[in-house]
Formats: sequence, structure tokens, C-alpha cells
Amino acid sequence: MVGLDVGTHSIKVVQLQVRDGALSLLNLGMATLPGRASSEGRSPKPEVVAGVVLALVQNLALKGKEVAASVSGHEVISKKVELPMMTEDELDNRMQFELGQFIPYSINEVDVDYQILDVVKDRPSFMEVLLVAAKKETVNDHSNLIRLCNLQPVVIDVDYFALSNAFEAIHGFEEKSIALIDIGASKAIMNIICQGNPVFTRGIAIGGWQITERIEEHFAIPLEDAERLKLGEIPPKVRLEELEDIFVSVVKNWVSECHRAINLFHTNFPEHRVERICLTGGSCKIPGLDKVFGEHLGAEVRIFNPLAGLEYDPQLFDPAYLDQVGPQMAVAFGLALRKARER
Repeated sequence: MVGLDVGTHSIKVVQLQVRDGALSLLNLGMATLPGRASSEGRSPKPEVVAGVVLALVQNLALKGKEVAASVSGHEVISKKVELPMMTEDELDNRMQFELGQFIPYSINEVDVDYQILDVVKDRPSFMEVLLVAAKKETVNDHSNLIRLCNLQPVVIDVDYFALSNAFEAIHGFEEKSIALIDIGASKAIMNIICQGNPVFTRGIAIGGWQITERIEEHFAIPLEDAERLKLGEIPPKVRLEELEDIFVSVVKNWVSECHRAINLFHTNFPEHRVERICLTGGSCKIPGLDKVFGEHLGAEVRIFNPLAGLEYDPQLFDPAYLDQVGPQMAVAFGLALRKARER
């Protein structure tokens, strides 16, 4: 399966294979999108995005055309519901008649899936069911974009679950509660895992573009120059103190928004406390970001690189490059783990 992550700033592709029971890296690549050809997983310029994907796929000489991609944003809903204990067939029949009470959209407007998780604590005659609904328009847009690239859409997942699947494949899940936070260009996603189950998901309006836009505004320079400045290409005329002030101001807002989301989780699930935070995404690589998050969020903070420790051919992949881009590949990595006929 080709894991394809279409972000606001870049396209990420990952292919994996199993060798002697261990995961190994088969293919990997990333390409930058021009301007803002994609936003919130939607593509107002699908032909532009498709052109970038096509060029990347041809450059990588991918084996196979089956793709797993993912959707996110406000048009995707995930929630846990409690229902009386029943078989999967009984659940399918019940959901056909009662689905409308769980989602705020017309049933005809959404694609829906659900998965039985576990028995409800202290209510052994009830079970927890994870329900996920996505706007059909969003799913169709993603599928059509993939077809534009001469690829075959096989799995449409959700960013939150692709992220948790990547973490589980590398580290497994412990008894403690873990918050996975992927900070991209225009948004962040948070998935809090308790005892292996996703119990709290949240989209957060933070991302690397906020730093770029502040630099653009402060120094009155073009957006492309602001992006280069953010990435460390600092001309002599720029005062480093001014640039640092921008980073500190934006990151403080990131910490505040994540703190608010984690507090909401603690309010809804008082029996659980977030003990570890794992950061991924292109914007998590700001030097010292993990330390700042740790100081203000009261939890151990790590950068999660799903490629670290993975088997690969050193003649095909540069270890330094894998270390650099690894945190950005978490969602694509999780998608590449998927199989065609599985939930």
C-alpha cells in the first residue's frame, strides 16, 4: 500500500514491507506544494496537487498503485458511543436505523464506519463503539485527486487514526495515557490514547504558516522569503532578536491551545491524566519546541520519528535525511500500514 499524505505545505509518500517479521522501508519521498494548493486536506487546485504527486511518484518509481490516504478537518466526526452488548451483525442492523441520532449531518451526506472497542467499564452489559463519519464530498474529492494521479484509492482513513497506528507499530501502547500531536503547516491534530484506544481527538488551529505569516508581516517581505527566513536562511539585515520574538510569541500560542485541549480531555476523562506527549509534523522540528511544551504542559515530551530504528537499504536511503524528515512522515507511515480489506 502507498501511504499518501496530502498536506497544506507538502506531499508525503511512504511504502513499507515486511521482511522476516520486521517492518522495513521500501520507498519514501516528499515534495513541496506551490503556494496553498491544498488546505485542510481539501484541494481547491486539484490539478496542481496531482501534478506534484505525479512527479513525485515517477521520481520514486513506486511499486504498485494502491493508495491509502486520509481526511481530516471539521467535516470528519469521530465519537465513542455506548450501546447494549450485541454481535457485529446486530450492530450493523441497528446502525442502519439509529445512525441519525449520533451525527449532525443527513445520513445521505456522509460515509460512516464503526468499530467495537471494548466492554464499558462498570457496565458489563454495554460496549463501547467508535463511530466515524466523513462528508461524502470530502471523501470523493480525495478519491478523485488520487485517480487524477493515475493511482487507485483503496483506503480512505482519518489522520487521527493513521497517526496512532504509526505510533502503535513502532512503540506499542502502554498503560499510561499518551497525547499524539501532529503540528503541520496550517493545523495540528491531537489524538489521546488510553490503554491502546483513541478516546479523545481534536483539531487545533495552529501551524507553521502562522510563523511564516508573522515574519512576512513584520519584515514586509514576500511569503516565499518569509518561509526561507523561518527555515534558517537569515540575511545580515535581519535582527535575530526580532525573529526570536516572533517564534516565542507564536509558540506560546501553540502551547496555550494544546493546554486548553488537554484540559478539556481531563475534564471529560478525570480518571486519566496525560503522562506523555509525542510531537510529529513538519513544525515540530523547531529547536527546543519539545522542551517548551514539556515545561508548560506538565508531561514528558518527545519527538516521534517513525523511521528511527526501521530497517532499510543504506544504499537507497541516507540516514541523516531519514532522521531529518522522519517526524513529518508519521501520518503517511500510518497510512502505509493499512491493508485493502481491513477496518
